[in-house]
Order: sequence, then C-alpha cells, then structure tokens
Amino acid sequence: MIKALITDIAYDNIKLSQALTRAKLVENKIKNDTLKKWLNKELEGYDFDDTYLPSYRKVWSVVHLTAELPFGRTQTFPVMLSEDFGAEVIDAINHHRILEPISIVEEQIANIKDIKGVINLPPQQVQLLASVYQEQVKRYGGVIRSGSREVGRVQFQNVLEQTKQKLLDTLMELEDEFPNLLNDYVMNKENSEKVQNIITNNIYGSNNPTSIAAGANVSQTVTVKMISGSDEEKLGQLGVEKKQIEELKSILATSSDKPALTGKIMKWLGSVTASVAGRGLYDNIPAITDFVQKLIE
Repeated sequence: MIKALITDIAYDNIKLSQALTRAKLVENKIKNDTLKKWLNKELEGYDFDDTYLPSYRKVWSVVHLTAELPFGRTQTFPVMLSEDFGAEVIDAINHHRILEPISIVEEQIANIKDIKGVINLPPQQVQLLASVYQEQVKRYGGVIRSGSREVGRVQFQNVLEQTKQKLLDTLMELEDEFPNLLNDYVMNKENSEKVQNIITNNIYGSNNPTSIAAGANVSQTVTVKMISGSDEEKLGQLGVEKKQIEELKSILATSSDKPALTGKIMKWLGSVTASVAGRGLYDNIPAITDFVQKLIE
C-alpha cells in the first residue's frame, strides 16, 4: 500500500490532496500525533498565527492601493509603512500567508493563467491602509476605495512541491525502516521513537515541534548580496539618488541577521519610494520594490 502510494505521488498519478488523505491510513497504523496534526493542517488549512506554518507558505507580496482622481484618472501605488507601525503590522502587509488547504492551493494554481494572481483586499483593510495616505491623496482631489496584492503562480506551485517532497521523503523512509509496515508494525517504544525521528526530520527539519516547544532560539542568518555596478546604474535610472544607493550598500555590508537586515532595508525602501514619488516617478516604484525584494529573499 505504501509502495503504491509512493509511486502514485512520485509520478503525479494522483493529486497531492488525495495523497495526503491516503497517508492518513499510514498514520492510523503508526499512531503518530505529529504526522496526524501535519496531515490535518495540510488538508484543512492553517491558522494565521500558526507556529508551525511552513516558511514557504509565507511569501513576499506587495500590497497596492488605487486612488481615484478627478477626470476619471487612477493612480496605483505600493503600500510602504514606516517602522512606527511596528514589526507585526509591517510583516502582515509585506507578506501573504498561504493558509488554504492543499486542495484549494491546487485549484488556485489551475485558475491562475498569468505569472501572477491578484487578491483583492477586503473593504476594512483597504479603509485602514487608505487612512495612511488620506491627506496626501486628498490634496489631488482623490479617494482610495480599492486595494489588492499580487501573489506569483510559482509561489503557489512551490507550496505544492515542497509539501509533496516532505510527504514523499517521509513515506519512503518509513518504507525503508518498516518494509511491511501495514501488516507487521509493532507498537512499542523503540519503533515509536524511530517513527517520530523520521517524521520530525522530514517534515519539520530543524524547525520541528520538539525544538519549538522547548523554546529553542534559532538565529536566522542571511548571505549578503552585493550591489554590482550595473545594479547601481539601474537604480540610478529608476530615480534612486547616489547617496541613497550608498546607504543601501552600507546596510548590506553591516547586517548579517536576516530580521534586522529586512527591517533596515524596508525602512530604506519607504524613504526612497517617498522621494521617488515626490518627483513624480510613480511608474518606477514597482521596479525598485522588485529589486529590493530579491535582496531579502
């Protein structure tokens, strides 16, 4: 049964949602609570603040608001919040959490025909974010009534692929350790420990529930990405001033901790986009944002 399931997953004979459902039969035999909870989360969806939300389900996604201006004109611009809003709020705006069950993720991939999909923001969130820019937009006789965020099709595909590999690796290692698991598996302490190690290592890696429950502190480091001469030229063409480019280079050269680096770069981006917008170069903001996004991925 496990061999057949492994083959079906590896050769894409079945949907991942079907594979996860069939894996419940394996869990029912080994009675492992970690696997049971993971399968349920993948099949039923995650909570927004779930401690075990996989990192690949939290993706960079820029929020845009659209201002309606006189004479039928509109202006769309990215939301850039200052650090005064706090790390949690800024994180919620800059990242989209893919919380949906795998079956919904599969549907989203099938329905997104272009490179990116657009998610419309609920009216309450639009109203909240619009208040930040209310005075500025009012000066031009405009009003903000809509907003959206973009999520790349490849980001949904990555959720599917990463989940597939975790399930496949877990099942293959269980099959290697217990060749006739469904018929001959014996529930004892030794086997339970083997099963637990296989599941936590393949599904959670170093970020396993045991470590989290123990309060283990994991330091996130980042490989520093340098800005090349062509990058400087590109930023200059987009309206980023020389002193601002030097400031960004200094941030990259002095920060190795990922959360700290991300915070400093987002603060830099907010200042730069405000400067660029002040000179009327609104169309350059998405390209600057994309450049910065690649620095902190």
